[in-house]
Formats: sequence, C-alpha cells, structure tokens
Amino acid sequence: MSNEHIDPEDSNDTDATPSLDPKIAHHSTYIDETKTILSTYAEYESHEGLERQVVEGNILNKNTDEYRTNILREVTRRHIPDKEEYTETPLMQVVTAGVRSDVVDWCLYYEFAQDPFIRLVTTDFLYPEFERGTLAVQAVDIVEFIESIQENYADLRERSESTINEAATKYLTSLRNFGLLEGTQRKEFAVTYIPDETIAYVVYRLFQKGANSAAEIIEHEDWKLFLMNESEVQRRIRDISPQYVTYEKRGSTERLVRKYDSMENLINAF
Repeated sequence: MSNEHIDPEDSNDTDATPSLDPKIAHHSTYIDETKTILSTYAEYESHEGLERQVVEGNILNKNTDEYRTNILREVTRRHIPDKEEYTETPLMQVVTAGVRSDVVDWCLYYEFAQDPFIRLVTTDFLYPEFERGTLAVQAVDIVEFIESIQENYADLRERSESTINEAATKYLTSLRNFGLLEGTQRKEFAVTYIPDETIAYVVYRLFQKGANSAAEIIEHEDWKLFLMNESEVQRRIRDISPQYVTYEKRGSTERLVRKYDSMENLINAF
C-alpha cells in the first residue's frame, strides 16, 4: 500500500499542551542515515525488509548491530508512521524523487523540527532572539529558557539538571547540523537560503495541516522554524508563483492557490 500520510502533529489542537519530551535532542540528527533508511524503506515497502537491510546488510556502515538498531529505532520513531503497514509520507517522496540534496535536507529539517520539543524551543526562544538581533546563542541560554517553562510541562518537570543541559547542547548541535546555526561553543545564526522547492513543500504541507487561506499560510508558526517573519514568507511565496502556486495580493485581498493537486505531483515537478 502507498498513500500520502498526514503526520500525527497535523491534527493536534495547537492550544493543547503538547508532550514535550526532550529525548529527540539527545540523539544525533542522523541526516544521511535518515535519507538512506527512508529510501530503503520506500524500496522494500516493509519495515521488516528495511530492518534486515539496516541490521544484517549494514547499509549504514556502522560497527555494531546495537548501533544500527538504535539508529533505525530513532529514525522510525521520527519519520515512519506505521511499522505494520507501509505508508509513504511526503518526506519519503522527496528523499526518493532525485531532487537536489539541499532541497531534501531542508525538507528533512522541517519534518525533524515538528517534534514538540524542537519546535517549541525554536519558535518561542530561538526565533525571538533572532528577530531581536541577537548574534549568537549558547547552551546556557537554552537551559535558562527550558527552566523558565519547566513547570508548564509535565515531561520537563521531573528532568534532572544534567538532562536539561544535555538537551540544550544537543538542540544547538542539531540546528548547526541542519545549517540554521554555525560555530562551536557559541552558535551564531547562519546566513541561510531556503530553496524555492522547500518553500513550496512547506506551503503544501500547511495546506495538508488545515491552513486554508493565504493569511493562514503566511502567518503560520511553522515559518519561524526557518527564522522567517511574515514579510519574508510573503516575498518567498511570491518567488514560487506561478511555478508551484498562484499568489496574488491586491490591497487587503490575498489569494493563494496550489498549482498541483497533491504533494506527490508537486514533488515530481521539482
């Protein structure tokens, strides 16, 4: 079976308190490994077949069965919605479509950043710092932010100081690996250019998530994951019109229409 999947986060009530387990920040980003795993999964269309290739076939070229299994478990948790039935996600379609690697990497970052912990720290701390003109951030800044919200989230309340410190460090490393930040101890905001194809991918994913109007798309919180404000989003959506969407703004009236009727058709056009 193959169909487009809407991630569990897509149907979340944004006003509800999300599960905020920082465990995702304790793992590597596994960018290359994720691409290999998802393309192999799409080839075999079964998690069992994928597992054989990862553990026995050692397609990741890792030294031990345990390490291979751990990477597979983490990538599966992040990006494979159903181990029992093959379900093709938009990210899998991007990974297997033969598009440029920078497009794939930024789409992968977008899906990675849907994790509630990564998402919250990025939209509620990192983005405001960027908008304020802060040049760099350190792990201690992330720790202070996490501690300031700790009482609001059951998943964070009982976390030890060392766990919070590790989550902060790994969070910054993750965003450096994806190219949003650069540097070692002090992470500076990198100069980034998100490819047009990734902008189109996010627009279509936001439609999938239930955004219906130009305003809902442009004002969506997800753009903060790329450190983009509304005027930048509007400019970039204008850049991808009419190739991937039709975008028109006349006075106070905005219109945004998809050119393709599915994610798959969009990705095939990249």
